[in-house]
Parts: sequence; structure tokens; C-alpha cells
Amino acid sequence: MSTGHGDLTAARACAPARAAWPAWLGVGVLLAVAWVVAAVPGALSPPGGSPCLLRRVAGLACPTCGFTRALALLAQGAWRESLATHPWAAMLVAQGVAAWVLWAAWLAGRLRARPDRWIPRAAALNLAALAVLWLARMLAGTLPG
Repeated sequence: MSTGHGDLTAARACAPARAAWPAWLGVGVLLAVAWVVAAVPGALSPPGGSPCLLRRVAGLACPTCGFTRALALLAQGAWRESLATHPWAAMLVAQGVAAWVLWAAWLAGRLRARPDRWIPRAAALNLAALAVLWLARMLAGTLPG
């Protein structure tokens, strides 16, 4: 039998999570479609050269240069080539999959903390890692040419 206020509070607490399931599913479908498109050789290649503004203006590869090619190579199953093109691409894919799984765990009520609260910290760590990786690759001479 219903006790009144407790049931109403619990229902209100679950409402945002229930409403977020379609968004979670939509993100998963969009990522799957992007993965399939990336697997098609040449689908992500820009016509007329690099889309990187820093490379076109200064002749210097930016921290994300080669990232799109590395993601496409990952989607095609070419792990070694992807890691050689941009080592952080595989890590970002792993983080994206982990975030999607954590989001599902939160929606299912198996995780108390909302996963989106970790985004600022994860973004800062990714930016720091990209900067360190870029400097290391620049010093080693392994930036994409």
C-alpha cells in the first residue's frame, strides 16, 4: 500500500533517469553510425589536404593532427597503424565506450553519482595528456607529416 510522500519522491527521482534513456540510446546509435562511416576507406579524408588551420598557417602539426585518420584506421581494424598515426585515438574511443556504459549503469540505477559530473575532470586530463603527447612526439619527430 502507498505511504504517500515517499512514493512520490521516489517517482520524481526516477523521472529524469527514465527520460534520459532515449538520449542514451540515440547517442549509441549515432556513435555506431559514425563508426561504420569511419570504416569506409576515404570517407573521412578532406578534399584538398589537411583541415588543420595550424598546419596550413604555421606548417606545424597540432596536438590533434592525425586524429581523424587514426579513428578511421581503428574503425577499419588497423590498430597498429592507428597507434602510429595518433596514439591517443584508441584511448579516447575506450573512454567514450566507458562513458556510455557508465551512463547506462546510472540510468539503470546501478550507479549513484551522475556520470556527467566527471566530464570536466576527464576533459582536463585528456587535454593535459594531449599536450604532453604532442610535445613528446614533436621532440621525437613523430608528428604526422
